[in-house]
Amino acid sequence: MGKNEDMDTSASFSSPLCTLKQISCMMDCKALGVVNTHETTLPILHMLSHYSWGARAVMTLAAFALDFGEFCILMRIHSSNQLANSLAFLKGLPVLAEPPGLQKHKQALADLVSLNKAALEVIRCIFELQKLPNYGTENVPALSKTLDHVPVDVYWVVRTVVGCSAQMIRVTNDEYQSVDLSSLAHNLDSILNNLKKQLNICKQQIEETETAAYQTLRNLFQIHPKIVEVFKALCYGKSNLQPLIDGSNQFNEIDFDVVLKHKYVLLLISGPDMSDNDLRTLKQLHREIGNRGKIVWVPLIVGQTSIDTERMFRNRSSEVPLYLVQQFLHILPGIKFIKEEWHFRNEAIVVVINPKVRVEHCISLQQIKGIDSFSCFRRKHIDVLVDGICRCACQCLCAHRERTNV
Repeated sequence: MGKNEDMDTSASFSSPLCTLKQISCMMDCKALGVVNTHETTLPILHMLSHYSWGARAVMTLAAFALDFGEFCILMRIHSSNQLANSLAFLKGLPVLAEPPGLQKHKQALADLVSLNKAALEVIRCIFELQKLPNYGTENVPALSKTLDHVPVDVYWVVRTVVGCSAQMIRVTNDEYQSVDLSSLAHNLDSILNNLKKQLNICKQQIEETETAAYQTLRNLFQIHPKIVEVFKALCYGKSNLQPLIDGSNQFNEIDFDVVLKHKYVLLLISGPDMSDNDLRTLKQLHREIGNRGKIVWVPLIVGQTSIDTERMFRNRSSEVPLYLVQQFLHILPGIKFIKEEWHFRNEAIVVVINPKVRVEHCISLQQIKGIDSFSCFRRKHIDVLVDGICRCACQCLCAHRERTNV
């Protein structure tokens, strides 16, 4: 991540400082007595119950990081900075008064750093697991099983951080008796190893599922599928198929077969940020195609969608009378298919599927100059013209014969 991206992230970040202070207070108040990490952990988890499990671990670790980071800064500069020395005195940090005190607890401080790094790694694994695509228990059984165990893993992360907080209080107050963190460290190490193992298993199962789904998509056009099966495989994968959205009718839902059966389907595949020229092309195409075909927008976006992105998508889709799928194309087999089979290169394309569910055209939206850009519709024009000429010739011939007979 570059410097500018770091600045953007910092600018948009709002620290929940009050909550972090509450967590810190809950850990600090019990640290000087008999330490029972379990009894301190449960109230913290309860207080953070409106957060996700992963966020609870992050918040607890962040609360400890604030206190430990402040201590480390004071530790570095207190001897040469009068303000830092005064702050250390006010915060009751006798260990900073004499350098030998720090040397005595050097290993304990190093253990705190090591243990918190392990806690952070566990949290990263949890978030990585939660970001994996979910293709259902029957396809990725390891994922649901591992995610079900996340609350237990988070409990041990929070309990470990509580233990670290108690240890830091003992160290900073120059107490001889420290907190035994070895059992917590061993348990956290076991959790981390198991999460990494399960993460690799999940990725392997997902890769196998996506490979099979991609092959299914490729094979689909070799048989005689229904148009609804194409949308199911392309856009939804193992998820339940959702009805189309009618962009010209207050975004009402409508069944696939009602709209698309026995019609030419023009798949518009693009990001949500279409230009005004693109919209004009689509409006012209909609007018010229008439009742012979329907335009269906399949919006594609790689990564997480935002509220602004979805709002842009809605605004653009309301400007052209077309149909829309209900979610951004995000499943990897579908994205891979349109890139490899339909040569999508991040610019809007239109894929024409005929009533027999065969792909007839795949063309960039910028290259479209009305309906004549598609040979399948040009043939229709010629057929209509020839049919009209034949009818006219027949009528003239019949009229001539009638006059001759007279």
